[in-house]
Amino acid sequence: MAHVNLPQGRRWPGRPRWGVLDLVSAALFTAVFVLLVLIVTSLGDSLAASGRRALARSAAGSRQRERIVALLDSPTASPFAIDSCPAEEVDNMPCEDPRRNSQLSREMNFYRVRHCPLPGETPLCLVPPPKGYRIPVPWPESLHKIWHDNMPYNKIAERKGHQGWMKEEGPYFIFPGGGTMFPDGAINYIKKLGQFIPLNKGLLRTALDMGCGDKEWADLQAMVHALCYRLITVDDNTAIWKKPSGASCLPYLNNFWLDRCSDNDDPNEAWQALGKLRKCITKVPLSEEISLSAIPEWPQRLSKTPARISLMKNGIDMFEADTQHWARRVIYYKKSLGVELGSPRICNVMDMNAFIGGFAAALSSDPVWIMNVVPARNPLTLDIIYDRGLIGLYHDWCEAFSTYPRTYDLIHVAGINSLIRDTTSGNDRCSLVDLMVEMDRMLRPQGTAVVRDTPEVIDRVARPCDPVDGPGAQE
Repeated sequence: MAHVNLPQGRRWPGRPRWGVLDLVSAALFTAVFVLLVLIVTSLGDSLAASGRRALARSAAGSRQRERIVALLDSPTASPFAIDSCPAEEVDNMPCEDPRRNSQLSREMNFYRVRHCPLPGETPLCLVPPPKGYRIPVPWPESLHKIWHDNMPYNKIAERKGHQGWMKEEGPYFIFPGGGTMFPDGAINYIKKLGQFIPLNKGLLRTALDMGCGDKEWADLQAMVHALCYRLITVDDNTAIWKKPSGASCLPYLNNFWLDRCSDNDDPNEAWQALGKLRKCITKVPLSEEISLSAIPEWPQRLSKTPARISLMKNGIDMFEADTQHWARRVIYYKKSLGVELGSPRICNVMDMNAFIGGFAAALSSDPVWIMNVVPARNPLTLDIIYDRGLIGLYHDWCEAFSTYPRTYDLIHVAGINSLIRDTTSGNDRCSLVDLMVEMDRMLRPQGTAVVRDTPEVIDRVARPCDPVDGPGAQE
């Protein structure tokens, strides 16, 4: 095709010619428009907050970090305070930052995976509570109500009353069904399912709340059939399957573009072991001793020696010693240290170095919910915790924990320095003060942190905070 050169004046017939005055006027109009947008909308606040975050990570922020780390490590330093973060950081979740994650790849939902800032990139500041924050309503009343002011920016108020799951009553938001999709309470729904299947047999099931169309439902049925899951019942938009006890379907995975994971992959290495999500099924060694039907019912399973503990060196003796150790320690915490375990004030508890869940097991008679965290570089004992009927996960404490600020009433950690220490080199992989700032982010105002370690480590921990005086305060 030939290229036709038109005369200069005929390339865009009717196009106006712009003079210098026109360009200046357009630029001025654009500037005024942008200014109005920033003033009238929340975009200006967002940009300002981004600017302040960038400033916190600037050279000035780096110097502040170096000063705090030096104070923490100096044996002659006096106690010091750490400043509060800007007010807009009230919802700060460092590893779940949508502003950063939105720039990442969509392949296999990579952008939805945890993405944490590198050690030293986050400012050393304490996340503030929302304006007007109040100490949460005590358990069990908190199951059904929360303070208005404790909701960040009252965002949830826009949805109040929807589907009957939330109502407004005076200074509270009320959740008639416990905040679930069931306004009349989930227990009634469970009882309804019990008419289809006996729910008291302890059978392992996978439940899915389905909001998909006919094609998606057909594809899902085909997939779970390929995995040999047996459909128990479908009730309205919820389906329940039973997982098989064997591996008879593994040869047919290729029909659904799935592979078996390498035999060298350790299924216990769940903490970012594979680098990214892979479409493969892990082959788990099957044993009748660790099947669901062989595990004692609750609460006996909490104290009975799990079968898998025998895979650890001196595992049975260690399990008994650990159980007795934490039973004594919990009594000491309550009676000598005055920790309000067992009271309505403490409900959400975290054990940052849980090992096999002995601390949580010792609190089984108290009205508490405990998150057991196993450091990813420690022995992989999460299977023991689950066999005991407890909940937990792996985590690297040189990264932020994926939870909303002000989640826990009490945080417990034994051996805090081991959480950041490199056992090979003996050096710290990150700063202890970063870990303490993260603990403060997770802990509610007036919450309690119990730290057990050597006197030298406790002295470092005490410098940026004021420990509670009293018997045993050195712990």
